[in-house]
Amino acid sequence: MANIIAVQLLSFLTTLSVFFPSTTTTTTIAKPDGLTVKLTHRDSPDSPFYQPNLTTSQRTQKLILQSKARALHRQQHFNSNAVRPKVDYQGHSVYMAQVSIGTFTSRPNSSISYFLSMDSGSDLMWTQCDTCRSPGHHCFPQRQPLFPSLRSSSYRKLVCNRHPLCYPRSCIGDFCSYSKRYADESTSVGFLASETFTFDSDSARKEVVPNIVFGCGFDQTLRGDYGQEGNFAGILGLGWGPHFLVKQLGSRAGGRFSYCLQTTTNPDGQNTLRFGSDIPYRPGLKSTDLQQYSGVLALGDGYYVSLLDISIAGSRLRIPPEYFAKRPPRGGTLIDSGCAFSAIVTPAYEILERELVNYFSRLGGFSRIRPQKFFDLYYKRSRRQGYSNLPNLTFHLGGADLVVQPQGAFYMIEGKDYFCLAMIPFDGATLIGSYQQTNQRFIYDLNAKKLFFGQEDCSRNA
Repeated sequence: MANIIAVQLLSFLTTLSVFFPSTTTTTTIAKPDGLTVKLTHRDSPDSPFYQPNLTTSQRTQKLILQSKARALHRQQHFNSNAVRPKVDYQGHSVYMAQVSIGTFTSRPNSSISYFLSMDSGSDLMWTQCDTCRSPGHHCFPQRQPLFPSLRSSSYRKLVCNRHPLCYPRSCIGDFCSYSKRYADESTSVGFLASETFTFDSDSARKEVVPNIVFGCGFDQTLRGDYGQEGNFAGILGLGWGPHFLVKQLGSRAGGRFSYCLQTTTNPDGQNTLRFGSDIPYRPGLKSTDLQQYSGVLALGDGYYVSLLDISIAGSRLRIPPEYFAKRPPRGGTLIDSGCAFSAIVTPAYEILERELVNYFSRLGGFSRIRPQKFFDLYYKRSRRQGYSNLPNLTFHLGGADLVVQPQGAFYMIEGKDYFCLAMIPFDGATLIGSYQQTNQRFIYDLNAKKLFFGQEDCSRNA
């Protein structure tokens, strides 16, 4: 099937999931100048992936696997000749968005609610539809009802070659189709259709957006570890491409979206994805250019910036910039909220680790632990001090510095004075993950091709 795209590995440890289907009985049509969507961390008790019997250590180990799998996907995406090892873990997003889909006459103004994986590396939103039960098609296990597309009065399949969002030369019969293949060989095939989506901004505010184009999957295979069986349902694509939600929202988004993430170690915190005029005004933000690859914006493949160097406690490490530019896109580093922990290209990580070892050696009172339990750089202190005496880390981006406080640079072992550098070395693309993005306001302005950012207490106004 044409247009098979290698999208990312792991389920967000995430990828879309179905929670308890629910109906919306009262709805307020939002003004066409903004949109807010609640985000749920995979490890939150509100998440369909939540596993109450897992320890904090087990959750952390899963997030580390997710980060490695997501980085591996990036390496494979830019190197078609790369060896593709068997992958037992998917690299999808750490955050999910709850959306409601459809209009059902059996319950006036009602829709069915799902959790979708927020994925900045894919531009298409899709979910599994009940037509996958048809002969010759396949569904992966799903506890809750599949989306009953043919019963929704607002569901419309796109007629082949008549809609601008149809993939070229990709039709089944008279209707536009899509086909996605993941790096672990999971797949989704279906029709492109328009549908009414309802977004739950908060308990009192429902925002209805008609005619959103999405994928209605009728033939799926699912491999890898997705947590609890039956929780996967689809993807909310935020990647830079023609199908992604920002573009489809038009004037409601104005080409802009934003988030402010609370710490990954506090998955119960409230997080939101904001569009257009719902983005709070924050004066004095820094900015860096969103990069291009081969003269073309990295459509459908995430958001790249130029990473030039890293500092520890204000001291530049003098990492050769070509380390970050060694692989395509040249000079490009991914700002990836879907990756749990940052993956740093190995030669640069080795310099960072060596300088941190020297830093803690000069301070005294730090004992490095081997073998490592979580990350590669693992320490015990002589007395409990929390994050005190741990340094800031700074990512020197083109034209602006992203300063990461100790709470975002290091992972503290709960109940003990052990800590780790919350980053992993990787022989491939460099990704700045969500843990290092916590308590920072990020605004993606796709018209200006700029990323704006600045420190913020995200618990106050996510």
